[in-house]
Amino acid sequence: MTDLTPRLHGLLLIDKPGGLTSHDVVAKVRRLVGQKKVGHTGTLDPMATGLLAVLLGSATRLEPYLTRLDKTYLGQMELGLTTDTDDLTGRPLRRQGPPWPAEAVVQKALEEQEGEGDQVPPAFSAVKIAGRRAYRAARAGENLELPPRRVTAFRLEPLKYEPPRLDFRAKVSFGYYIRSLVRDLGETLGIGGVLSALKRERIGSWSVTQAVTLDELAVWSESDWRLNIRSPAAALPHLEALILEDRAALDFVNGRSASAGSHPAGIYKILNAEGQLIGLGQIDPFIRDEVPREPFLRPLRVFSSGGNA
Repeated sequence: MTDLTPRLHGLLLIDKPGGLTSHDVVAKVRRLVGQKKVGHTGTLDPMATGLLAVLLGSATRLEPYLTRLDKTYLGQMELGLTTDTDDLTGRPLRRQGPPWPAEAVVQKALEEQEGEGDQVPPAFSAVKIAGRRAYRAARAGENLELPPRRVTAFRLEPLKYEPPRLDFRAKVSFGYYIRSLVRDLGETLGIGGVLSALKRERIGSWSVTQAVTLDELAVWSESDWRLNIRSPAAALPHLEALILEDRAALDFVNGRSASAGSHPAGIYKILNAEGQLIGLGQIDPFIRDEVPREPFLRPLRVFSSGGNA
């Protein structure tokens, strides 16, 4: 264990191996870095591998702004099998085939899943129904009816079809389940299907090629940790930065709104004069009596003046 003082605050990109839960990875990072305040920005199932964004220290408060980023996956589907979990780890329910659908039929069915639409999460998922996780009810043999959620598949690309296996790449929105995609695709083809492998390649602009393995982390020195942790400000590349000078920065961290000048409406990462993240702010157009006035910056999430809340 590396006992770092002062504590680390920022983003760590990890290439998760199969067989571990996201919580397992967080627990390992806690032990390795010697601090308790560690979290992640989006669960990967134990069978899944690839990019897991881990947050340390005050950066854990950025989780809601990173969880909702688009994600890209490399997936593998096995046709002709259905299970209770919609992947290979579940209890088999039905087997079908061959004959297998033609490649053109499979490609067309996959393309039809693109775009915005309603998707029912898998029965074994972390979705909450009346305050209870769906997977807990499923394990107890309860048949919960999960409401559909509005999600988007920006791009679904078939890569290789060797029946009964289909390799594909999917760029999807927050809340999208690849297991549900495969389940629905199997139903459309009339033959069933399960997810047999999954790797997360991207979260927003972050790529798994930028990630480190747990084995690499295990041999890091204190200087390695400090050099490789991305700062809280760098953890939000999708948000435009707004720099506040000393007086305005002090007002911001004390929860007071400030003039936004000519900046357009939206959410910004707020930096002090030293370039440290001190919080997140939202600019709203200020309108009174239907007369447009100067917009103002409203604090959404405030850290200390040094970005290490």
